[in-house]
Amino acid sequence: MTKRVQSFLQLTRPKDYFFFVLAYSLLGIAAAQGEFGARFLLVCAANFFAVAFTFIFNQVADAPADTFSDTKSPPNPIAQGKISSAEARLAACAAAVISLLLFWLLDWRLVLVGLVLLSFGFLYSSRGTRMHGISMLDLAGHSWLLAPALSLSGYLAFQPHLNSELLFLFLMVVFLSLIGEITHEQAGLRALKEVPARQTVLNISARAVHFLIVVFAGAGLLSGIILFFFLRVLPLRAVIFILVCAGILLIPNLFKPNREAVPSANRLPLHVPLEKAVSLGLLVEFLTSFLIRWF
Repeated sequence: MTKRVQSFLQLTRPKDYFFFVLAYSLLGIAAAQGEFGARFLLVCAANFFAVAFTFIFNQVADAPADTFSDTKSPPNPIAQGKISSAEARLAACAAAVISLLLFWLLDWRLVLVGLVLLSFGFLYSSRGTRMHGISMLDLAGHSWLLAPALSLSGYLAFQPHLNSELLFLFLMVVFLSLIGEITHEQAGLRALKEVPARQTVLNISARAVHFLIVVFAGAGLLSGIILFFFLRVLPLRAVIFILVCAGILLIPNLFKPNREAVPSANRLPLHVPLEKAVSLGLLVEFLTSFLIRWF
């Protein structure tokens, strides 16, 4: 039984996207002035299952190719024979149904957002329409569909009306997501001499990559300043929580000596600790506000 559970955890890979889902969901909830409670938990769970469907279906689609790959990381449990293709498809369907059910319990209009998330997960990996591995389309798919949809569902769960908060939330999320995907793909860019260029999202020079990161970081920072300081969707306390979490997660890495001539592909990209900082900082804020309100 333990091995079966481990195999399904390997199939769903929750640790790969838990903080990603939480960060962008909480940003949407914060922009809508939402509070911790049943709706908070429902929308986070709905987003989690929608993204889980994307990861499971991707492993189903990749299983035939991964069967002949000895270097696939993380390993595909379907290709390894730990889980049958039928079981994996059933798990993907279950994740999709649970996600749509949770969205429906929140608001029937959120079902449309859920369908966008699930459709992206299907089109991203489905044969004939898959964007995975196609230069720039992979980047656009991650940055313009998945993260903004997570924030949109978090926002609409508490605020059904479109306003300036939603506009600047969308801009900030898109730019932050672009930074995350670009830094993630830098590992692939370093390996261009070993793998075909079509297998990397960014077929451009390292200098151009750094330029894009600076531009997107500036645009994301400007959108965030307008959202959090001028529109004041968050109290100063929440910003302090996020900065403290970011410092705890990022500062130790800044003081680590780098003796590698070539940066390791296994090193965590910048967006990973930032997603954790946003997730933990906002979570502390929501729980603190909840405890103050009730006690």
